[in-house]
Amino acid sequence: MEPAPWSIGQLARAAGVSVAALRFYERRGLLARPVRTASGHRRYPQETLGRLRVVKRAQELGFTLAEIVGLLDLAGDAEASCRDVCEAVQARLDHVERQIAVLREQRGRLRQLRAACPRTRPLRECPVFVHLEQEPRPRQRRRR
Repeated sequence: MEPAPWSIGQLARAAGVSVAALRFYERRGLLARPVRTASGHRRYPQETLGRLRVVKRAQELGFTLAEIVGLLDLAGDAEASCRDVCEAVQARLDHVERQIAVLREQRGRLRQLRAACPRTRPLRECPVFVHLEQEPRPRQRRRR
């Protein structure tokens, strides 16, 4: 016997998300539109909880909603394999690695600015402020 379908509130509590989040996921195509009762209440099938867990855990790993839709599409594709999911993970990892490189560069520049600041000058003479006012240099393309 299949368990009774979830109400939107029950599903939200079980998944640890808000009702508004469930409605948002529905609009974005992460969740199938649920069956409605005669009075218009949403009734979600049992498997929706597992799908929501995939969405939340993928978000925790930094996947975008579009990427999560792709992962969920793979789950419904009989031809998909573990390799397809691993490629999506590798693409996310590559993106994270690029972000880390940018953040390290920013950290270095911020440390230089902080070290150059005598903290005793008026704002208009502050090396940090002077640097921020300067016209940005054209960015050089990195070789790969």
